[in-house]
Order: sequence, then C-alpha cells, then structure tokens
Amino acid sequence: MVESDSFIKFFLGCKRRFKRYDQEKIRKYQDRKAKEVVDFGIRKAPFFQRYYSDCDLNDVWQLPTVNKKIMMDNLSDYNTVGLQKEKLIDFVERIEKEKNYDERYQGYNVAMSSGTSGSKGIVITSPREEKYLQAAFFARFSFPFILRIKWAFLLRVTTPAFQVSKFGQKLTHISLQLPLETIRERLQEFQPNILSAPPSMLKIIAKEMNESNLQIKPKRVVSYAEVLEPELKEELEEVFDTSIHQIYQCSEGAIGMTCKKGSLHINEDLVKLQLYNKDGSTTEPGETCFKSVVTDLHKTSQPIIRFELNDIIRLSSERCCCDSSFRVIEQIMGRADDLFWGVRKGTGELQYIFPDYIRRAIITSNETIEEYQAVQKTPTKVTVRLVITNSPKEEVSSKVSENITDVFLSYNCEEPDIEIRYERPVKNPHSKKLIRIVRDFNV
Repeated sequence: MVESDSFIKFFLGCKRRFKRYDQEKIRKYQDRKAKEVVDFGIRKAPFFQRYYSDCDLNDVWQLPTVNKKIMMDNLSDYNTVGLQKEKLIDFVERIEKEKNYDERYQGYNVAMSSGTSGSKGIVITSPREEKYLQAAFFARFSFPFILRIKWAFLLRVTTPAFQVSKFGQKLTHISLQLPLETIRERLQEFQPNILSAPPSMLKIIAKEMNESNLQIKPKRVVSYAEVLEPELKEELEEVFDTSIHQIYQCSEGAIGMTCKKGSLHINEDLVKLQLYNKDGSTTEPGETCFKSVVTDLHKTSQPIIRFELNDIIRLSSERCCCDSSFRVIEQIMGRADDLFWGVRKGTGELQYIFPDYIRRAIITSNETIEEYQAVQKTPTKVTVRLVITNSPKEEVSSKVSENITDVFLSYNCEEPDIEIRYERPVKNPHSKKLIRIVRDFNV
C-alpha cells in the first residue's frame, strides 16, 4: 500500500504502467494488488472475515461477488476505518439537505450515491485514496497542448475529492442544478479550454452555441456520468470542433479514461474489470457482456472486491494504436437493469434484449428524431417518448413501432404493445441522469 502514499510516485507509476506493461505484467500487478486489498479487508473488517471464512483465498478472482445491498446491509462491519452506518447516513442526509458538500466526516470524504434504483449507497474515501485518484487522473488524462488549464466541470454536487489544485492549474465547478441562464453566464465568463459534463448537458451547451447564445471554444470536451451514444458523440464533435473524450467512473472505482488517440481504456492498474455472459462464462472481446464485476486495486477504507456493477459493456477486439496493452472499451451500452425482456413465442419464457438494439431501432426510424426515450412497462408494453422536427407524426410513429417490433421478433419474442408519446425524455428521479432505454419492472 506504500505506493499510493506519494502523489508523484503514483503519478509516475501510472505513466509507466500504461506505456510499458504488457498483458503478463498487468496480470501479475492486478493479482498482487488485489491480494493486498483482500488481506487488508480480512484483517480490518469483520464482514470480510465472515464472508470469506470458507473461501480459497489463493484465487481472488473466484471469491464470491458483493453487491450494493450486501455492502449497505453490513456497512458498519464492511468499512475498515470503524465508521458506523447510522451515523454515516445521518451525515450524508444532512449535507444533502444543507448542500454543504465540502464537509468531511472524521477526516473522510463521505458521500451518498443514490444510483438509478434510488437505493442509498455510502461512498467513503480516505485522503490517501483521494491523492492516488488525483495522481492517476493527471497521469492518465489526455490534456490538450496548452500552458494554462481552465477547466469547467459541471457536476450535480462537488466534494473535496474534486478540489484538484495541482501545478497551478485552474478548475471551476458549476452545479447542474443551476438555471441554464446562470450556467451559460458562468461558462461565458470563465471561457474554459477544457469542458466536462454529462452528455445530456453537453448537448444543451452545444445547442446554445449553435444558436449563438454562448461563445466558448474548449480544446478538450469530456463526457461522463451517462452513456455517450455514438450518434451524439459525432454531433458534439461537429459542434465543438474537437474529439469528445470520456471518463468512465462510478462509486466503485475509476474504471476508464480516453487516451490521446481517442480510445477509452480500462485503467488496468487501478481496477480489475471482469465481464461475464449470462451462463457465467467470460465474455470475449467484441461480444457484449451480461454482467460486469469490478475490483478496486487500491481502495482500502471501503474495499471494492468483486463488486457487481451491472454495466453492459463491449470490449474492442483490436489493440489501440497508442500501443498500450490496457484493454479498450468499444462501447458502454447501459446497465443490466435496463435490459429489455420479451416473452418467447411457444415457451412463454423471458428473453433478454440488449438496449443497443432498441436504441438503433429508434434512431434509424427517421432522421428528424432529436430526442427519444424508450420505457418498457411490462415484457409486452413499451412507451416511447419522441421529440421530432418537420416530419409527420403518423409516419414517424409507424416506423418506430415497426422497427421495435422487428427487434422483438428477431429474438423470437411476442410483439409488444407500443405507445408513442411526443414529449421530452424524463430524467431518472433518483440519479438525475438521462437514461434513454429504461426498464420499469423487475425480472
């Protein structure tokens, strides 16, 4: 664990590993660091002592998985720094109410993660962990060639972990909860050369720029928090006249970041990401996974060991031209919670349908579709929200319904009842994120 205690040492280590580690070195590094985290968890947390009592600790990657519910049910015994669940919940509820996100709890950065389901999660980050995350970020992020960085980060909330002030560079936070007019004014005044925001917000900013309501010219634009769909990525790159980079980060770890060549690499020296098919076999590159599991290789205050993410991911089968051996994420397609399910003809069994097929069915229906959202109410009922321009609604509705029906039929599933509404998409009430493909029932 000593490696993480020095900002400079970890910064240089991140640089070296990304450029020089081959697959064998990556594997050995991950095995060693994961074993250290597991050993630490067993020594310091009663939960892990119980959970792994009958397990073979020689193979970390076969240990039983943990999910958010298990972690929260056992949080007092799960964390290694002696913090009590009830007091942590009281703390995060108070700072949410007061919007005082800079306050720490007993020296730790403690935040609430609601996620898309609305179930509360607690994220504990130590000062040491903040330091290594910042070092990794500066080492891995592809900064544009400019002397002075002016970075505008649009966030729902700010926390001490985001207070990055290194090398004299300037970072400003703009709350997503502010009115659009205020956000526009602050961006106009600040004139960022790096802009980070969720894709839905980047689209709004791009529209403001197109309508000459906002004059900024960032040299780097970064998407995070929501799924960046390929079509929107192209649209944003045209407006901003620069490539769109991505940060793939969640409460459970800093999973991926875009390299200078534009590929989204897994941070193989920060996390171990395992992808699985429905039958439990390993998902091969080029194929879409059914389940994802992450292990944070450095976090010890709240160990993330074989933690179920539910993100649906497809890895690239090609190595990046930047020549790093770190794996490349071809596409983040959403969450397993948002898989559509159809009823198979003849058997009546439920059949999963990947959200990317539903997305493509909608966007290829008509070129005037500006916004969309598909919500599956039951295995046989789908509601689609659409915003269109200059097209007959009857024609668009017919084609969208036909395309979605074709997807269900291609899976040998019964035709769904499809309702088309001409209204704007609705953000998730808990996470405040825009999720375009939504399943509104449990399987």
